[in-house]
Amino acid sequence: MIITSIKKSKKGNILIYADNNYLASVLPEVFLKSGLKIGSYIDDEILESLNEEINLNKAKEKALRLLSFRAHSKHELKNKIKNSLGEKYAEGAAEKMENLGLINDKEFAFLYAKELFFKKLYSIKRVKYELTKKGVENNIIEETLSKIDINEEENIKKIFLKKHTDKNTTENEKELRKLVSYCQRLGYSWSVINSAINELEEN
Repeated sequence: MIITSIKKSKKGNILIYADNNYLASVLPEVFLKSGLKIGSYIDDEILESLNEEINLNKAKEKALRLLSFRAHSKHELKNKIKNSLGEKYAEGAAEKMENLGLINDKEFAFLYAKELFFKKLYSIKRVKYELTKKGVENNIIEETLSKIDINEEENIKKIFLKKHTDKNTTENEKELRKLVSYCQRLGYSWSVINSAINELEEN
């Protein structure tokens, strides 16, 4: 096939016509990179290569859009792109973002863990679980936790002071059970919860 016409669409894409028939719509940067022009020969192999570039660009654009909202782990970013464009392009886009320094699992894990510990008051166990869900590797999780000074009993006391509706929470059995249950859902063990309760009672 020979390219007989090249037009620009209303959306800014390049429309390629071969043998006077519409063939494909490609991004301007992909078209310029291809070196194609009117009179150029184009076959299925060249067209497949164009489609590869188109899908990779779509994946990169989606990655940048997702990262503009918040930080992501590499695994999390790949999964979100994979759902619409497939694993091959998701991997390529994630690698590109990593090479550009826009994703870094160590930095992500540290900032996310601090948020979970100090804002959401999660336990160490729950933080490990949440980081694992994001696809962060175990060695990075352990390294991250070693850098953060966390006192689980202090977190539990903060939870009690923040959520209680009765000033004598530790003496109100019903409310105490509710708070204990809430702390357990955040991953705290009964021994740590009990220790924090005893300290609150003493104070």
